[in-house]
Amino acid sequence: MTQEAIVGPEERPFRFLLLHSRTGGGHLRVARTVADALTARYGDRAQVTLVDVLAEYAPWPLSRAPEWYPTALWGGGRMYGWGFNLLNGRRRVWTICHLAWPLTYPRVLRMFREHPADIIVSFHPVPVYTISRALEWAGLSTPFIAVGTDLVVMHAAWVAPGVQRYLVATEAAREQLLRHGVGPERIEVTGLPIGPQFQQVAAEAPVAVRRRLGLEPDQPTVLLMGGGVGFEPLEAVARAVAAATPTAQLIVIAGQNERLRARLAAIPWPTPVRIEGFVENIHEWMRAADVLVTKAGPTTIAEALTVGVPMVLWGAIPAQETPNVHLVVQAGAGIWAPGPERAAAAVARLIADPAARRVAAGEARRLASPEAARRVADILWEIASHPPLNSRPLGVPALLRNRLQHWIRALREVPPFLVR
Repeated sequence: MTQEAIVGPEERPFRFLLLHSRTGGGHLRVARTVADALTARYGDRAQVTLVDVLAEYAPWPLSRAPEWYPTALWGGGRMYGWGFNLLNGRRRVWTICHLAWPLTYPRVLRMFREHPADIIVSFHPVPVYTISRALEWAGLSTPFIAVGTDLVVMHAAWVAPGVQRYLVATEAAREQLLRHGVGPERIEVTGLPIGPQFQQVAAEAPVAVRRRLGLEPDQPTVLLMGGGVGFEPLEAVARAVAAATPTAQLIVIAGQNERLRARLAAIPWPTPVRIEGFVENIHEWMRAADVLVTKAGPTTIAEALTVGVPMVLWGAIPAQETPNVHLVVQAGAGIWAPGPERAAAAVARLIADPAARRVAAGEARRLASPEAARRVADILWEIASHPPLNSRPLGVPALLRNRLQHWIRALREVPPFLVR
């Protein structure tokens, strides 16, 4: 479905600052999707700037997080999951942000100067509290919005008093924010934004898409993925699936992992296998597939739900992605089969059972939110169009009073163990 621009030439342009990080592929993909939706619906009146906030403005070591993220998930991500849970507390997050404040505040001020905006939107949790606090300290009332990029989990790092609105993917994500103390009036369930091409390709016949991609049109087709960064266990999963489904053709997407792509290309496969690196037309590959075998990344799942392809989930990042598994399995849209052998057996069962695939595809479409990007874009435009009355910087007396009030609140927020 194409998105038509909403005409209104009498309105002035609005500047949208969209903050993301390349820690994984999802944050940037969702931010770009919303940027495209804003441009498609509002044309030149939406002036959109995307900024990798950690790489460009965070102090070391956070500035290196995009490079270190794949390493942090070594060994199945167990240490990452442990750290994720350890820091999943509002006071813990705020304490760390307070301690880092002398380093982070000047950098955030520089970002405000270099990218003046009518509305700031974060698609990553790490900078949320710092930016919220910096806006208050600088005396700015620029609307600040957080768009959740996970399907279920909303980590405590998303929570800050200065966030005007939270736009989240599911009711489960909304419930998590409520447990973190966010008022219900600040939360709206929109679905996870994905590109309109996924809804468009869902209307095509898989056979036609296979022909366009140079695949055998009538052969059972399995698509295997390991996230945008291309997680290493994908190789073992692909080997097992190839051995278990000799009548199928396989497509293996290695993502940005060039070493993995080269290793996969060198394997003497027992069945027809197509190896790809990072691709821009993942919607076509999904539509061509009878079964998608993937890690439980939120953006990949949201895209697969819209296309209507049954899923076999071979792995999930502990704590952050495991709730996505429950969402998919409970809806009947896929199977949880961790590890190469279990994943291969699940794929073989689905390939042999077209009726089960049709049921899973139908359940997937019922769970999908294909209009999420449009909804998010419209909400952001509405907020930018009606800024707070005190949208200008405060004068010196008001600013000093503002900062004094902030320090009083900050002292009240200090965890008890720091003052004993």
